[in-house]
Amino acid sequence: MRNYGKWITAVLVTIAILVGLFYPRDRDKDRDPDTILPVVEKIPENDYVLENFYWEDGFLHYKDRNYMIGIDVSTHQEEVDWQSVADSGVEFAILRVGFRGSTAGSLYEDDYFARNLIGAKNVGLKVGVYFFSQAMNEEEAREEARYACDLLDGTYLELPVFYDWEYLEGRVPEPWLMPMTQCAVAFCEEIEDEGYDAGVYFNQDYGYNYLDLREIDQYALWLAEYGSIPEFPYLYQCVQYTDSGSIPGIEGPVDLNLMFIE
Repeated sequence: MRNYGKWITAVLVTIAILVGLFYPRDRDKDRDPDTILPVVEKIPENDYVLENFYWEDGFLHYKDRNYMIGIDVSTHQEEVDWQSVADSGVEFAILRVGFRGSTAGSLYEDDYFARNLIGAKNVGLKVGVYFFSQAMNEEEAREEARYACDLLDGTYLELPVFYDWEYLEGRVPEPWLMPMTQCAVAFCEEIEDEGYDAGVYFNQDYGYNYLDLREIDQYALWLAEYGSIPEFPYLYQCVQYTDSGSIPGIEGPVDLNLMFIE
């Protein structure tokens, strides 16, 4: 019986030690804060109600929230009759200000940027711009931002300057080899240093797999999702919902957008 009692005591002590290991009280109390694993921040979600999206007159609309109807254009649309665009109900335009080449990596102004900027502003549209990036690192992203601001030359914009990185075969690595989030942040920081609002354009694939939305949620987020209604669950303020829109004043297809406003 004496040996049996010692055995029971040993078992109880072992259980107590195990409980202490797996369920310690205040186990982080006296530890160096730098050694404690941080709480993972949740990816910010949007609060849009899918049933509130609806189509009318060729545009996507939303019930019970303020929004604007818009387009984005570049040299691909060539000449634009901006008065006809405004008369059709379009309220804003996001213009390509420039781009980086996918082969040599040189920087270029969009051939139609200057005339589109004047035309859109003259008819009272709210205007933002985007730069089509092929940056491979943060320094190239900052270079693109400075180039875009040089082209703007202090022009007042109602809407942000957006960073638009898309994969093209050539000099840049494929998305999973890219510091995509870091490049987006670098571009936006440089844009804000120049006094403009900054934003990031991305599609669902990039939003799910390559961009850390927690690192860029302080900037305007412009989602590309084509279909009947956008179902992307995370935060965005503007959605490009088709690349085959038809607008008076523009020959051929054009991207259509819906932008929520506070």
